[in-house]
Amino acid sequence: MSLHDISGLYNSKIVLIAAKEEILQDWVAEEECASILQRHEIDQELFIAHYAGNVFDYFMGVVSGQMVIGECPVIADLIEYLKNKDLRADELFTLCTHFKRAVLNSTYRMGINSPEIFTAVSYLFDRNFAGVLKLYTDTIYQKEQEAINASKAKEYFLSNMSHEIRTPLNAILGFVSLLRDETINPRYQKYLDIISNSGENLLHIINDILDFSKLRSGEFAIDPQPFNIHDEISHTMELFVPSANSKSITLTSFIDPSIPYEIIADAVRIKQIVGNFLSNAIKFSHPEGAIHVEARYDRGLLSLSVRDDGIGISSADQQRIFDAFSQAYEGVIRINEGTGLGLSICKQLAQHMGGTIELQSALGEGSLFTLSIPVVVNHECEIAKFDISMFEGIRFGLLEYDPSESYKLESLQRYWDHFGLDVCRIKTVKDECDLLIFLESSIDDETREYIIEQQIPSVAILDFLDDRYDTIETITPLTFPIYCTKLQNALSEVLGINQPSLPTALGINSGYGFSGRILVAEDNHANQELIRIVLERYGLEYVIASNGVEALELYCSQPFDLILMDEQMPYMNGNEATLSILAYEEKNKKPHTPIVALTANVIKGARERSIQNGYDAFLGKPIVLKEIEQIFDRYLSPKPIQKNEQKPKQKSKWPAIDMEHLKSALMLDEEQIDYLLGIYCQKMEHSLRELENAIAEKAYEDIPFIAHSIKGSSANFRFDELSRLAYVIEESALNKDKEFDFDEAYSVLHSEFSKRFMGEEGYYSSK
Repeated sequence: MSLHDISGLYNSKIVLIAAKEEILQDWVAEEECASILQRHEIDQELFIAHYAGNVFDYFMGVVSGQMVIGECPVIADLIEYLKNKDLRADELFTLCTHFKRAVLNSTYRMGINSPEIFTAVSYLFDRNFAGVLKLYTDTIYQKEQEAINASKAKEYFLSNMSHEIRTPLNAILGFVSLLRDETINPRYQKYLDIISNSGENLLHIINDILDFSKLRSGEFAIDPQPFNIHDEISHTMELFVPSANSKSITLTSFIDPSIPYEIIADAVRIKQIVGNFLSNAIKFSHPEGAIHVEARYDRGLLSLSVRDDGIGISSADQQRIFDAFSQAYEGVIRINEGTGLGLSICKQLAQHMGGTIELQSALGEGSLFTLSIPVVVNHECEIAKFDISMFEGIRFGLLEYDPSESYKLESLQRYWDHFGLDVCRIKTVKDECDLLIFLESSIDDETREYIIEQQIPSVAILDFLDDRYDTIETITPLTFPIYCTKLQNALSEVLGINQPSLPTALGINSGYGFSGRILVAEDNHANQELIRIVLERYGLEYVIASNGVEALELYCSQPFDLILMDEQMPYMNGNEATLSILAYEEKNKKPHTPIVALTANVIKGARERSIQNGYDAFLGKPIVLKEIEQIFDRYLSPKPIQKNEQKPKQKSKWPAIDMEHLKSALMLDEEQIDYLLGIYCQKMEHSLRELENAIAEKAYEDIPFIAHSIKGSSANFRFDELSRLAYVIEESALNKDKEFDFDEAYSVLHSEFSKRFMGEEGYYSSK
């Protein structure tokens, strides 16, 4: 259609211009248009004066031949204004359509309507809208790109800044730990405690920022693993006992004994959320208050809740506190210092795990936070949390207590009811029973003396652990929080019952091992030997590669059921070898063999990075038998194995080393540990010489590799000071920290090693 086709509209332009105000009012007053303007908080008068009026003038300019259709600068201004109002494309189309309708309606009112006028108006508006839509699309795309780039820049800054702060902070904490061990002056110890606590708090804030940045950038990964919720939650609660004690807060709990022994979920993130709930509950509870933790399971859904009787949260704050950098207020005063990221991270973690967080609270009445997440249950692993058979026929007497303290015993009563224990309320200590249970805070001195003098077998329920009953053989203290294993241990101890250790579903203690052929990629000789002994104890076949190149060659030429891959190795590191194996599998249509990362980098985020690098699972160093057994249980088939006969105890070659601790931690016998320590000692003598030379030559490229090897080897034997100091040296070298005193650090490292392995005539023989 050419310009002569709109000649009728040109002849009517004077009439239309005269009706401009009426047309504009008709346009914005239309119900849909008015709703759009109101929804996006667009002022009608401003819209008409600065945008709608100019668009009408442009339209008339096209009719007059003074303007070119599709090149409206006014439209560009309008789109720029609307882009920050988050106006959708369909809403923009509605506005343009109703403008056309307002013009057409005016032609009918003024009696100038005709088919030619209708066609001309439609043509001009349709041609113009095509340009408007293109401009809108380009503008919105530009806005989105700007937002994406800004977000990426922010996340990069957060991640990089957090890493840069964490590196020197870990060095500070490492040296503070060494100084605390060497300082006996109480005043200096107090100063070091303050530095350590402040550093740990700062590290916690940095970890929050890193978690937040990973969640926002989409780099976060959930890692479901088999775990025992009873152990994990009880351990988490125990971590907060000192904080609760400092405010005289009673921490009670009920972990439902009917929850399956082993479930599959991300235990680390679950504990992180519950830990945040507990931290907040303690922070916002009044002194001498109470906090209750509860765990329940119902048809695939695990629920964990923390209830406090603290200050509570107003309804206005209850949604806002889950927003990043937001905190609750009391009146106009913010009631908490910190980042305000904790609950925001918890909510996002819960959503990543397919769960939710619910909050019930009222100002002045406390709060209840509940995490609910779907979990997978291992029904083949059925292990009792409490052996009721140990207490059959025993009459328990619960001494009468102050009714105001009944809340302390509610959970305990639920445990008794669940297990069917014979517990009766008694009025005095002279009433007949086999075992007396009393609430320490509800008895007087006279009653306590009578219990001690008469040697009545008793369990004393204490708010806080102290030494008042340490020398009384007939009284066993039981402190909050109370859970199944803690309760059973206390009852068994006072009754003198020998407790059988709880069995495991599989593993070396139960006479079961695993079938499979394992490829081990590990360059450290001491670590190779430790893994070899562990694999042999589980009845597994294995092949050991000393670097990534060997591992790849072995994998391509032989079948394996599982690969244990060290991340840092010479020639080809574990990440590169893993990617090569995955590429080989894809190219040759070969079934996938699970690959487990084996690394000393166990700082927060290492697990997620391993999963993203193609690994199926993650094992940190030091190697923990329970964790490696869970890996075998997940990927390999069980088989019976013959238990080795226990050999008579021999004098250790390493008198400065706690062999009992190592036997318990490594689950190996003393002869095997002696053998491994010999290899470790030889390796360390060589590594320390290498490290000393590298430091002297300022070979910053070699120092991290040597220190990393020392860190991993030392961690396997639970030599924490050696491992931590090696980590500090490694990080300082990686960052080329010229302020760091490598010579002094080496001297302390060598001294720590010598304490364990140096005899009067030099190093103990490692032969």
